[in-house]
Amino acid sequence: MIHRRILSVAVFLILFSTSLVAQPDADQSRIARVENGLVTPVLVKGGKTWNILERMKFYNVPGVSVAVFSDNRIQWAKGYGVMDVDTGLPVTDRTLFVAGSVSKPVAVMGALRLVEEKKLSLDRNINEYLTSWKLLDNDLTKKAPVTLRLIVSHNAGMTIHGFPGYAQGEAVPTVVQILDGVAPANTEPIRVDLEPGTRWRYSGGGITIMQLAMADVSGRPFTEIMRDKVLGPIGMTSSSYEQSLSPERLALAASGHDGSGHVIAGKRHIYPEMAAAGLWTTPTDLAKFAIEAGLSARGASNKVLSTAMAKLMVTPRMATTEGDSMALGFFVETHGTLAYYGHGGADAGFICMLIAQREGGYGAAIMTNSDGRPMPLIREILRSIAGEYGWDGYLPAPVEVITLNPAVLDKSTGRYRLGSDNVLTVRRDGDHLTARESVEEEFQLLAVTPSEFIRTDRDTRYSFPPEGDRAASVVVRSPDRTASAQRMHNILFAPIEQLRLGQIDDAVEGYRSIRKGNPQDDAVNENRLNNLGYRFLGEKLYDAAIALFALNVEFYPASWNVYDSLGEGYMNRGDRQLAIENYERSLKLNPKNANGEKILEKLKGMK
Repeated sequence: MIHRRILSVAVFLILFSTSLVAQPDADQSRIARVENGLVTPVLVKGGKTWNILERMKFYNVPGVSVAVFSDNRIQWAKGYGVMDVDTGLPVTDRTLFVAGSVSKPVAVMGALRLVEEKKLSLDRNINEYLTSWKLLDNDLTKKAPVTLRLIVSHNAGMTIHGFPGYAQGEAVPTVVQILDGVAPANTEPIRVDLEPGTRWRYSGGGITIMQLAMADVSGRPFTEIMRDKVLGPIGMTSSSYEQSLSPERLALAASGHDGSGHVIAGKRHIYPEMAAAGLWTTPTDLAKFAIEAGLSARGASNKVLSTAMAKLMVTPRMATTEGDSMALGFFVETHGTLAYYGHGGADAGFICMLIAQREGGYGAAIMTNSDGRPMPLIREILRSIAGEYGWDGYLPAPVEVITLNPAVLDKSTGRYRLGSDNVLTVRRDGDHLTARESVEEEFQLLAVTPSEFIRTDRDTRYSFPPEGDRAASVVVRSPDRTASAQRMHNILFAPIEQLRLGQIDDAVEGYRSIRKGNPQDDAVNENRLNNLGYRFLGEKLYDAAIALFALNVEFYPASWNVYDSLGEGYMNRGDRQLAIENYERSLKLNPKNANGEKILEKLKGMK
């Protein structure tokens, strides 16, 4: 269920205060320029900038913590907003956040330390080191064994992308139970379903196998290994993979929040998949880690790894499917001619980012206590830091926009079909154009020529038809796609538009027609229909939401989640019996759907 609420006045006021714990010699004017210099992905000459607190409010992010480093030292660290919207306690540089997948490169450094100690090997079968559990062999692993090198570069053909964690009060499985996908684990078994070494695919499951191998070969808990081999030597004194927080650490721990600004159930989840998602830390400690990784790779510090081994963490090994490269543990992306290494992280209620320039000894760590829309905010903060501290190649060159006569703007207005269920609607708003794709928020289009426009929230350009050509297409260009969108007649509508117009039956037939023509069309993808359904559910357009959820049941009857969503749709509309029937079908297909079980019990208890 999607919840919405407005923060209380007290919390609103706290959000507009900050907690500064900077280095004693920190340049306050530089900090102020960073705080007031947040900018869009596409820079416009003379364009406006934002204040960090304004953007926290805009994105509904309760708390942010930032650490900036350059010249291989931390320049300043500062907290903004609150740890918990209910308590109103302020974020400081000592506030603890869970790092999500940024836990992975830190854990990989620990595994590589064990390689240097001859306890593990990068290139031998990982099963040689596992004693408490074995990865099941199959025809794929017989062709090529799973090795640590493949695991830490996400090239081992392993399943399970990420982990949802366990809410407070839920039964927590052992690592072995997680690997086999048996109760109370809430994820499927971790197996090999692609030939190892043939394709990049991100896998938190593989990193969890690494965690167990580290414990098996050391005869010690993973938390102790990481404390003694990595966290302690680097001086990450606020960091720990322990999931049971002491009273002292609990007092410093932020609470996770959902996209609507609510504290998540139990405040924070437990992650027995510690190496993949369970590091509790601060931006300051993550900055120390990034600095050490860079110094080690350059031979200037070797607190954990040798120079040769550290280089493997920041040297691209293979391309990913996301346009960057993968080293051992870190992602590596190129800006201009320079390489930046880092990792992002997302756990229930938390999202963060760590990035550093490979040769320059500068970068930043940013952590938030929201899993709603903090990533655009994080990137805005990073661009402000990059501009203030002169990160080479990181920011794009600014573009110059022009002003057009309204009569010229009117020639580009209209509706353009981007896909079978995606329509670009362009309208004039005073002296400029605004546009919207079917499932997006409206955005402004700025002219760079009389026929070419840009948007500032992403690197996308729109080339409109020549003057007078009302039937021609608009060409949409971005780094990852070039699409031609035909102008639509005023009486023709895509299914998603029909849903908004209340033409439910016509929309349903439209989706059926799309699927009949091409079952692989993204418009009828299970996840897309499910997400659209929840969008309409959040807008209280219950009939439209239920129509989409019901289509998913029709199209994907073997999926437990489609019944769960349809049950939620009926529950929100007040159709109790239909909600019960669909939750029961969901649980029949997936008895491990604990949330569905709770809702079903509640529904049956109603009179």
